[in-house]
Amino acid sequence: MAMESQRSARRTAAKIVVGFIVFVVLFSLIGGQTLNVWLNILEFGELYIKPFYFSLVGGLFLSFIAFFRLDFISRKSLTIWLVRTFLIIFRGGFHPRIMDFNRFRLSLPSFLAWQFTKTLIGVFLFSNALFGMSLLALTNGWDAGLANISRIFSLPFTSFGLDDVSGAAAVVSAAPALILLLPPVLGAIAVRLTLLVGVTNLVKVFAHAVISYYEEGVVTIKTSIIEFLISLALAWTGLTLFFSSYIDYNTKVYIIAAFLASAIFAIYGYIDMRRRPYLRSIYLRVGLLVILALAVASFVTIQNSIADAQKLGWRGPYVRQEIEVNSFLADLKSIVRQPYNFSQVSVTQATVAEVVDRSREILSKIRLWDWEAAFTKLRPEIGLIPYVDFEDSDIIRFNNTLFWSASLKPVLPPTVTAGDRWYNEHLVYTHIPQGFLMLDAHTGEVVDPSKYFKQRRIYYGEGGTRSLFELTWAAIIDGREGLDEIDNARYSGGGGVKIGPPLTWLYDVTFFLSYPDRQVHLLRYRDVHERVALIMPYFTYTINEQIVDMFPVSDGERSYWLLPLIVALPTNNVPWSNGNSFARLTGFAVVDTYDGSIRFILTGDDFFTSLFEKVYSGYVSREVPEWLRPQVRYPAELFQYRVEMFNIYHIQDPAVFIQAREFYEIPSGLEVYYVVTRLPNSSKMEFLGLLSLEVRGARGLNLAGYMVVRNEYPQTGEMIFYRVDPESPTKLLGPSAALQALQRDPDYRTLSTLLASPRVGEIIFYEIDQFPVYFIPVYTAREGEGVVTQLGTIAAIGASFTGQYFVGLGNSAEEAFRAMLLKMAGLQAPPPTLLSREEKIAAVDEMLKELGVSFETPSEINSNLVFKISSFNITSLADLGNIKEALSKALDDWKGLEGGILIRWESGDSLNLGVIYNDRGLVVLRYISIGLG
Repeated sequence: MAMESQRSARRTAAKIVVGFIVFVVLFSLIGGQTLNVWLNILEFGELYIKPFYFSLVGGLFLSFIAFFRLDFISRKSLTIWLVRTFLIIFRGGFHPRIMDFNRFRLSLPSFLAWQFTKTLIGVFLFSNALFGMSLLALTNGWDAGLANISRIFSLPFTSFGLDDVSGAAAVVSAAPALILLLPPVLGAIAVRLTLLVGVTNLVKVFAHAVISYYEEGVVTIKTSIIEFLISLALAWTGLTLFFSSYIDYNTKVYIIAAFLASAIFAIYGYIDMRRRPYLRSIYLRVGLLVILALAVASFVTIQNSIADAQKLGWRGPYVRQEIEVNSFLADLKSIVRQPYNFSQVSVTQATVAEVVDRSREILSKIRLWDWEAAFTKLRPEIGLIPYVDFEDSDIIRFNNTLFWSASLKPVLPPTVTAGDRWYNEHLVYTHIPQGFLMLDAHTGEVVDPSKYFKQRRIYYGEGGTRSLFELTWAAIIDGREGLDEIDNARYSGGGGVKIGPPLTWLYDVTFFLSYPDRQVHLLRYRDVHERVALIMPYFTYTINEQIVDMFPVSDGERSYWLLPLIVALPTNNVPWSNGNSFARLTGFAVVDTYDGSIRFILTGDDFFTSLFEKVYSGYVSREVPEWLRPQVRYPAELFQYRVEMFNIYHIQDPAVFIQAREFYEIPSGLEVYYVVTRLPNSSKMEFLGLLSLEVRGARGLNLAGYMVVRNEYPQTGEMIFYRVDPESPTKLLGPSAALQALQRDPDYRTLSTLLASPRVGEIIFYEIDQFPVYFIPVYTAREGEGVVTQLGTIAAIGASFTGQYFVGLGNSAEEAFRAMLLKMAGLQAPPPTLLSREEKIAAVDEMLKELGVSFETPSEINSNLVFKISSFNITSLADLGNIKEALSKALDDWKGLEGGILIRWESGDSLNLGVIYNDRGLVVLRYISIGLG
């Protein structure tokens, strides 16, 4: 009895162990996801549930169309028949009669149960949140244009005139249904026809052939069924041709041919099913189909030949529809088109000063620093912090001043050991203490971000490579003594979700082992793109494999990320769309950088925004706060897409479109740039985005015009195209031509030989007092570690061209503009002043006197370790500001070095200022190098 008791105890223990292992495995596979879903519901509430609800509604509707059989009399199921047949054969009970699919029939309860089961399974296969959202909005009064779908069927058979856009009007009126409702319905019907009709009947044919072979020794194939299936497939093809992405004069031929071929196969099927003695010859049947194919090919060939000779009469009307439809898809009708009236304004020596004086406001706002130059100045601001790295750069505006904002991300220091990784990832490196770095894009000065962003601790930010915002979650242990977070911080915001045991144990086993009785404040989805996409999966967060740019804004107290909500919907079933996306800016997501809370502000006026507003009426607002209005920026990604569409579809004349002689293109290497400037004939300074356009394929490097997008609300997204008259005797230089003019200028060629490693910056177009001008900053920096970029010179190039280039150089935008005007007046502008070696040394000495420090000049230097902190070049007195700022910071650090001696020495073309000191027996030298060449 004792032995039996021990065996029973062992069996019980084994069952417990096995049960525990099974529980752990199942929980790891299912429980973790279930817990995550529950936490998402706790944190985001209905906003998290809504997309699933829409997907469920859409998936259920589409699954019913695709899978639910309505033949309650025959009550067949291919799947169950296949499973049953396989099991019988597997058990060795095969008989030819079990293959007879015609005799197979389910009981009514089994049939209904299976229909509901596969329909529910199909919900996950056909889940479509946009479709479900659209269905629910239809019941709420949203107009999807369904009543206009019937008009689409007449389009292939309608003859349009060159000025007749009724076809495009029909497409536009039905666009919501064609984009959101029709494609998933067509897809579900196609699945139904393929599986429930096509495959099912092919199985019938196959089963009948097997039975006839076993019973009669002859393979009998019911060709009538196959012919009916081909007929159905051809009819379906003909139907879908009405909703192809392009319709022309040949489309009706293909549609008629598809339905004629369908009718022929249906007749063949009927004859074979009834065993009529007509058209029994295979040659007659194939011949009839060949004749149809040849007739179609001949008809299409003849039409194409005529169209080649009469392009405008044949293709022109359809091109007109294409232009109208695509103008709608990219909202090109809202773009204001204005002639750009410019010429070489005469200027004299007497009027130069007057023009410069009138232009001082805009000249002070010329954007002289590009991101590459700004980056070299901002990188030293991170210093030696190993847990912070740059992630992205953004151009932002405060008080009509542009700034480069460098967003940072927390990274795990490489020195963290594997044993300490969990603690550091989740409890220590939870945030970015200093938030953003900022640099004035006009002057190049590093700006204290706290002046604009009082809240600088970033717990929710941008993801990316190595970013802890994207890679992992953060946690704050309630009741834990001491401060784990970097910078001695303790999170006190309302972001994330609080959970206690046993949920903490299930979330991460370390909580069970180390903090079994503590509540934990979890911060999850800290990558803002991922966070917003989780609850709003309808929008586009990557365009051309690039993440949609978001940027920081502030209400004066709290800091936020402003993320554009761009919708880009496929249009494969929209006639004349050519597959171009329907793209709009629906609004913005305003995400708190500290607690991750999200507000949705709508600004769009299109059908999708109307749909979105209906189903999210309690979660969105049309009110843009006053503090946000001047900081709003139209997304560059959408601006560029619309400009690329405008480059083709700005042409309204089908003849010009067909001849393809006025298509535009964005100059190579040019991207959207944002500036503070004035629109032509306006006195107001505005925050604008610009793109220059050239004529596609033109050999000249002149502009066809330039596109402007306004940013400040309520004008956000308003686009204006300033078109240059191609017949104008005065041409508008493109950026490439402006660069060539600079490189050929003798003054610049002389100057560039004196600059250290010059680099040409962005070529930015401005209109200054009726003078179109390109401003090009030229940076100078020595190559190597610790290099800080400086402005070597600024070039102003006159963009109006009648055969002579006018290039002005200076140490400021005003000086360069004045030099350009003097050359236009026929005078020789004074060359840019370059300091001699002696003048540079004297300027440094004067700077040291202002700082109140003195340096020893050793005759010889010996040290064990040498560190060059940074290097500068002096090209003008303006460069001393950057050197003074860097030296002041260095002197603050050097003051704490015991026994440190400040030294100064010259080596080659450099003047060096440093400190030499003893560190644990080693002689260490740290210095700043100032180029004198």
